[in-house]
Amino acid sequence: MKGLNQDIRRFMQRRIYILNPSKAALARLRRGIGKNIGDMPELLGFVLPEEELSSFSIQEAKIERALYTALTLYALHQQGCATCVSTNLTEESSVSHRNSFGHAVSRLLRITNNENGVVRRFNQVLTAKDLQELSIHARGLINLMKQQGVSLDYPSFAVDLYWFQQLDYRKDVILSWGKDFYMQRKEDDEK
Repeated sequence: MKGLNQDIRRFMQRRIYILNPSKAALARLRRGIGKNIGDMPELLGFVLPEEELSSFSIQEAKIERALYTALTLYALHQQGCATCVSTNLTEESSVSHRNSFGHAVSRLLRITNNENGVVRRFNQVLTAKDLQELSIHARGLINLMKQQGVSLDYPSFAVDLYWFQQLDYRKDVILSWGKDFYMQRKEDDEK
């Protein structure tokens, strides 16, 4: 498990590094948001796993869907931003936990003070029945993050999206995001 998570993170880090200067590639990826990976064959080259992931062939389709979803949402988030929007929280602060989706949404809420809209969208993501639905609901939050300058650890997000597809682990991902969201809110309230 740990090796697979690291492989997914490394793949995303390399893809983000390669994609970041290419506005054309990011524009093509944005058109894939909310669609299945096979709906846009021209995007397959961005997400097909490299050799290091091929040893996990049983889960390859789920890995590809997770990478595809994370990369398309990253492309949306990165649009018009001069600096990379994919960061690890430890780069921004001394807090020791990762910049998960739940943590980023909590930071967004703190900045926007739009509790009803942000919490409603976050709950829609948490109750999504599959990755495609999650992608559609996450799009609104990612747009708000982009507008407010909130970053997200996309390599870790891709790992979470992979595990979200595993029925035995979906609740763990949702619980982790929920904890990160509410723990950050609690920390903010105590300040």
